[in-house]
Amino acid sequence: MKEDLIADIWTLIVEHIPEKSRKDVASDFINTLMDYGIKENVLESLQGVDPYLDTAIEYVIDGEELDEDEDEDEDYSYNRDED
Repeated sequence: MKEDLIADIWTLIVEHIPEKSRKDVASDFINTLMDYGIKENVLESLQGVDPYLDTAIEYVIDGEELDEDEDEDEDYSYNRDED
């Protein structure tokens, strides 16, 4: 899916979402895109479209980096216990 199409979809729907719900909807929107295989670099290119979308993108990207770091720590801990 092209970045501009995703941005246009978000811009269209966000106008119909109450302000208090936009943070949660943005998070759900980004998570859904990720579930459908939209790559991280595509999500990064969406930054600047909307502040709620920016926050959701940053959270997903930072969260993935943390998960990868935790996996490495777990592998290290596991290997230490074997010695």
